[in-house]
Amino acid sequence: MQSLTQEIQSFSRTRLRKQFTRVTSLSGRRIIETWKGSTITVVDDPAPPEKTLGYVPDTSWDLQVGVVKPDLLLGERT
Repeated sequence: MQSLTQEIQSFSRTRLRKQFTRVTSLSGRRIIETWKGSTITVVDDPAPPEKTLGYVPDTSWDLQVGVVKPDLLLGERT
């Protein structure tokens, strides 16, 4: 087994797979973020627009609700 130092020294960024991140804003606008070198590129998502909220609604009841401060409640996500 190689030592951590040897693994770090032999690391090559060219062996990494290309990745992208699809981001949906609260308004429903969708963009794609990709890294090219040391800069990030942002483009509009070419997928057909859908009517989305920009977040995942959770309509189930919370079994436990905590009061953080007056008028501010915290529920769980399952």
